[in-house]
Amino acid sequence: MTALDNNISKLNAYLGGLRETGILNRIAGKDVAGSEGVFQTISPVDKSLICEVAHGSTSDIDAAANAASHAFEIWRDMPAAERKKILIRIAEGIEARAEEIALCECWDTGQTIKFMSKAALRGAENFRYFADQVVQARDGQHLQSPTLLNITTRKPIGPVGVITPWNTPFMLSTWKIAPALAAGCTVVHKPAEASPLTARLLVEIAEEAGLPSGVLNT
Repeated sequence: MTALDNNISKLNAYLGGLRETGILNRIAGKDVAGSEGVFQTISPVDKSLICEVAHGSTSDIDAAANAASHAFEIWRDMPAAERKKILIRIAEGIEARAEEIALCECWDTGQTIKFMSKAALRGAENFRYFADQVVQARDGQHLQSPTLLNITTRKPIGPVGVITPWNTPFMLSTWKIAPALAAGCTVVHKPAEASPLTARLLVEIAEEAGLPSGVLNT
């Protein structure tokens, strides 16, 4: 068996569940069908069908935004040390599923497995980096001059919307989602319709790591 054959065999095993159920919206910790039905995501590698994907509309965005709003107070008020632990566990979950992420992303975007393997691990590094920023994320500054006192405070603004591109979706999503979570914000993530696979994997990993329902919706 060649390396290509081996990778395709592993990929088919990883995609088994998604091909059976499709990719549903994940809102408030629950799988939710798209209000507009489904669309098909096609691999650019060989033009084959990967799976069906929830086709959302503004009503789905509203539901996700409401879920993020309801979860905001819980996440914002969670002790920083606990939020840091969750982000570290997300990084560990990414590392544990790095091969799955890389293979799915390779098939979903047409990028090389060598590049996507590095990108998956970079996603874990992003979560580790921002986990280390959690404790001081809300530290303010006192800047004094002979005549003025400037006081700066930091606080999470609430739910944020994250839109990510198709070409390196997993890594680029972590650059936006990890700092938002570290700051105490909740997230509604809209991945590119051309490459939605790993957005689903990320929310699975996050919830398994202990992220409260509704903090990350996709």
